[in-house]
Amino acid sequence: MSVLSRMVERRSVRKRAADIAHLHELIAPVSGVRLLDVGGGTGAATQRFATGCAEVVVLEPDRKKVAEGRRLRPSIRFEEGQAEEIPFPVGAFDRVTSVVAFHHMENQERALEEMRRVLSDSGRIVLFELPPSRAPGPLFRWIAGYRHAGHMAFHGPDELTAKLRAGGFTNVSSLAGDTGYFVVATR
Repeated sequence: MSVLSRMVERRSVRKRAADIAHLHELIAPVSGVRLLDVGGGTGAATQRFATGCAEVVVLEPDRKKVAEGRRLRPSIRFEEGQAEEIPFPVGAFDRVTSVVAFHHMENQERALEEMRRVLSDSGRIVLFELPPSRAPGPLFRWIAGYRHAGHMAFHGPDELTAKLRAGGFTNVSSLAGDTGYFVVATR
C-alpha cells in the first residue's frame, strides 16, 4: 500500500473521530461479541470502534489492503472477499458493520442478504454512509471508481433504511453523524 494511501486513510479516520466514537457506542461491545467489518480496508477505523469485542474480522476485497492490515494490526483477522459472498457460516457474528463502504458494493441487496445471513438471531448491523450531498465530486469519483472497480451508489438515510427493511431487518433506524449518517437494525 502506498504512502499516499496510508496518509489518506489516517486523515479519514481523524476526520471521522466523533463518528467512530459514536459507532463504538452503537456496536455496544460486551464480552463475547463477534464483529465483522465489511469493506474495512486495512482496519484503521475498525481498530478504534471495535475495542472490547472478543473477535474482530475485516472482510476486504482488496488483496493489498488485506496484506497491509495483517501486517499493521495482527490482533484483527483479515479475510479477502466480497460482501455479496461472505465466506462465513450462518450466525457467525453478533455485529456486522460497514463504514463508508456500502456505496461500493455492486449488488447491495445481495450484500445485505449476506450480512443478515451471518448475523446471529439477535445480531445488530450498523452501517455508516455518506449522503449523496456529501458524496465526492466527479473527479474524485472517477479516480476512486478506477481504484474501487468503478461502482459507487450513494443513498440517503431514508433510502438505505428502506433497503434494510426490504432485506428483512427489523428495528431499523437512522441517526445523523458528524460527517455522514448511521443506519442501525437487528436481524
